[in-house]
Amino acid sequence: MGKFDHDAVLRARVLLLGTGRLGLLQEVNAYRVLAEVSPKAYLPKFVDALLLMSYRSRVPEVDLLLTSEAVQAVRKIEAGMARREERLRSALDAYQRALFAVGRRDEGRAVREELAGAGLSEPLPEVLAEEGRFAEDVGVLGSR
Repeated sequence: MGKFDHDAVLRARVLLLGTGRLGLLQEVNAYRVLAEVSPKAYLPKFVDALLLMSYRSRVPEVDLLLTSEAVQAVRKIEAGMARREERLRSALDAYQRALFAVGRRDEGRAVREELAGAGLSEPLPEVLAEEGRFAEDVGVLGSR
């Protein structure tokens, strides 16, 4: 266990255990702190809370930050943990949508290719068709 702000960890635990209803931002911040201390217990909750927050946001730049952090966090979850692949697919899908929303198409396409390459999704033909790359689209569809 590395160096942690023990007061921040205690505050986060008390906040989550409190009887009052937490706002989503408070929950995300508490999970962010606790995921560093107890990754097995809190990384999945942190990813879920980040994705929920991104789905509720209406600001593309905020969505991009939240989904990027969710992807980074989900990659830290140990392979074989329950719902890891589902969370990875959700985080990558949300991240690629956020990238496209802010006009970062090349990066969005790379994330879609990663999803398809990992067998988590098959969105690549959509991107190719959207960009008018029909010959490549037919090649991808024909190879199935």
